[in-house]
Amino acid sequence: MRPGATLPVLLVALAAAPAASQIAGERSYAPVGPASPFLPDSRLPGPGIWRELDDLRGDIRRARDNGWLSRREARRLDREARRISSAAARYGRDGLSGSERDELRARSEALRGAVTRP
Repeated sequence: MRPGATLPVLLVALAAAPAASQIAGERSYAPVGPASPFLPDSRLPGPGIWRELDDLRGDIRRARDNGWLSRREARRLDREARRISSAAARYGRDGLSGSERDELRARSEALRGAVTRP
């Protein structure tokens, strides 16, 4: 091989090296599948189920004292609050999953709706 022939080959190799050694590859904006159910929930935590239940029990007491609920209705609603509380304790033994948290939140919202309805 001639000594002058290696110079163009070396220049081509050096010119191609920066393009091949880039860190970021080609971007693909294809549709993405659903998120993994095993990833943590990204929503911000609320006040907590225990605080929510304490607030609900206070609302039930106030509604009963103001005459908005009968004694029977107040007992029924308080019983439901105790059921939610026992479910929260049972679920919370090994930590609340997202679906358990959603269930407790839905049940407490339904109870709040029953307390505050006109």
